[in-house]
Amino acid sequence: MRLVTFETNGIARVGVMVNDKKILDLNFAYMSMLREEGELAAKEIADAMLPSDMKGFLRRGDKGLESAKSIITKVSEDTKGSDGGKIFYDLNDVKLCAPISNPDKIICLSHNYTDFIEKTGVPVPPVPRIFSKFSNSICGPQDPIIKPNATNELGYEAELAFIIGKPARNVKAEDAYDYVAGYTILNDVSASDLTNIDKQVLRGKTFDTFAPTGPTIVTKDEVEDPHNLDIKCWVNDKIVQDENTKHVLYQTPELVEFLSGIFTLEPGDIVATGTPYGIAKYLPNPVYMKAGDTCTIEIEKLGILSNLIVDEK
Repeated sequence: MRLVTFETNGIARVGVMVNDKKILDLNFAYMSMLREEGELAAKEIADAMLPSDMKGFLRRGDKGLESAKSIITKVSEDTKGSDGGKIFYDLNDVKLCAPISNPDKIICLSHNYTDFIEKTGVPVPPVPRIFSKFSNSICGPQDPIIKPNATNELGYEAELAFIIGKPARNVKAEDAYDYVAGYTILNDVSASDLTNIDKQVLRGKTFDTFAPTGPTIVTKDEVEDPHNLDIKCWVNDKIVQDENTKHVLYQTPELVEFLSGIFTLEPGDIVATGTPYGIAKYLPNPVYMKAGDTCTIEIEKLGILSNLIVDEK
């Protein structure tokens, strides 16, 4: 499944993308089915079984995913809600939001691609090298990236991210995928001049809109091997990153084991697995992003994330 958070009439809802053209509102579809069966507590049951917010949905774990799959098989694109309202929306009639707008944690990896290490000469990290972003940095596939006035070196970083699906503490690598709900694209936008000045990355990594994500969460059953996916990034029509996730140094199982040994991972937490070689900071002729540019990331099986760059007002 391709899970989405979409907005209609100013309200964000959880849905499933169908045929790349339609979105099924899972909570409302389930509620409508229950009402047609005569269930008086349809809304309460639907809100408990298939919550309308992504973190709530993910907390249902495998049961929530199974319920969602079951509903998909029972409705068609012509199905109406029990009150005649919509349960399907045309993609063009809604706003696609970041799949998870309020993660408890955004954990990022640095120096985690072998080609990046080889071409830049940075030391191989003896354990995963992590840093964090805050949830204010999240934005969606139809939002702009805001270039702060504080930076003249706005950088892109194409990254595969995985989403935690259930609480994880002291998980062994061989069990790691049991705790992963799915995968998405994340652009680890960076103010490279500020990270150089600060000698650490927090300020330069976590301005508003510095973590575009989406467009969907592709559930793990649709991604046979997350570490064999082509990953590409363009600034306008110039390709600046072109690699494969097989060159990730510390892969998903190792990361889940390492991170869950430090703190409890919660449903909806985002782990961005690092970026391959090609980021502007390490190029002899860097291409930094400016207002009017478009940054586009494509990861095989996961889709395309594209954001316009605008100046801070």
